[in-house]
Amino acid sequence: MAAENRDPVEPQAWFALALASSMWMMVGIAATAVNVAFPTIEHDFANAARSTLSWGLTGYGITVAALMLLGGRLADRLGRRRVFRCGAGVFMVSSLALALAPTAWVFVAARLGQAIGAALAGPSSMTLVMQRFALSRRLSVIAMWSALGTLGAAIGPSFAALITDWLGWRWIFALPVVVCLASITLAPRLLPEGLIDNRSDGRLDIIGSIVGTVAVGTLAAVIIEGPRHGWTHPAILAGVAVTVALLAVFVHRCRTHATPLLDLTLFSQPNVKAVNAVNVLYSAAGNATWLIYPLLMIQQWDYSLMRTGLALTPFPIATSLTGIFASRLAQRLGTRRVIAYGAMMPAFGLLVQLLVVSSAPGYLALAAGAMIFNIGFGIVYSPITALSLRGVAEEQMGQATAAFNALRQLGGGFGIAIVVAIMGNADVIPMDSFRGAMAATVVMTALGGAVVLTALRVPAEYRTRRRIQFLSKV
Repeated sequence: MAAENRDPVEPQAWFALALASSMWMMVGIAATAVNVAFPTIEHDFANAARSTLSWGLTGYGITVAALMLLGGRLADRLGRRRVFRCGAGVFMVSSLALALAPTAWVFVAARLGQAIGAALAGPSSMTLVMQRFALSRRLSVIAMWSALGTLGAAIGPSFAALITDWLGWRWIFALPVVVCLASITLAPRLLPEGLIDNRSDGRLDIIGSIVGTVAVGTLAAVIIEGPRHGWTHPAILAGVAVTVALLAVFVHRCRTHATPLLDLTLFSQPNVKAVNAVNVLYSAAGNATWLIYPLLMIQQWDYSLMRTGLALTPFPIATSLTGIFASRLAQRLGTRRVIAYGAMMPAFGLLVQLLVVSSAPGYLALAAGAMIFNIGFGIVYSPITALSLRGVAEEQMGQATAAFNALRQLGGGFGIAIVVAIMGNADVIPMDSFRGAMAATVVMTALGGAVVLTALRVPAEYRTRRRIQFLSKV
């Protein structure tokens, strides 16, 4: 195994990784940065209704989740670099429109444009880079890509708080413009065109693509809007009914059409079901905690927005660095063994918070639990991303990555919906409600850890290969 890890890598491959990961990081930042700047944005668009502006927040998540599968499938069918550059271009133009938006409706439309760009560029960004690296290096590559995306989403609030305080909220969108321009310009030099799935001569299932996109979008809308309107609201109940009906049609199309939007055989690969269960549960807990922390600090501890952003910054850095280290360790010891070490750490860290955090400011107590949670999250999450792609054909990587990230989006929305329902709509959330929300995140991560420990298996051929490598060293 050690010999495999020394496979040479061209310097250009590292630049390609930096380019694609930077784009993915911008997608993560865009997902969370606007949340923090929303009060300032609302003040600038004083004549607009809050319900209109709120679509700049919820519409982004709904659109990304809805279009991610289509983005991955188009990348596999049309060429990943072409779709990646197209997505980067849409994201860049939309970011520029956000920075210059004269009205609330332009702001909302540009946010939806950002989401379309993210859904196109995201699935192809990792798969393009993987072709630059030998198989023995790919676990580390996936970990770095995944870590930067997680880091982007996590530092988004801190980044937005600093930029909004120093320069104004419109400058939040300057960095994405620069990164997207670099991606469009340098992609032909650094990134391969990408393998194209030509296993069938038929056209992509248009009806199934429309049905699947609307089904996932409706499901995301129900999850995100349910806590705000109430789960028994007629619109929410109608959304549930539409989602169930459309998903049934979508699954049927995927099973019967020659070139479906999503090849369901991907889910027959070893560990895929378990990995995606962990993906949903950990994403739910991760997104929920990033809603709980700033609200707790601002409402109960009287922290300023700037102080809150700085206080939260160390946690995502710990997740990213741990994820990269864990991926390298997994190459030596095996993925299953490494993620087992961190399986229950997130639940333990959140339980520590639940027991020690109070309405009195106590950052060190919160930070202790948060660091345990984030280190455990990093140990598990990056390696399982690689595990989800093990055994997937090269020409199907785009849709496999898209499916994983679509489920992550839905899981994150589900986690937020749960804690919002628990915390309620009070102007100042009571401490007991914060504790109830934290208890919910403990349950999410404990279930995820249980899946890691009981359901993930190392394929027999992989165990045999590692045993042969060990005996050859002896």
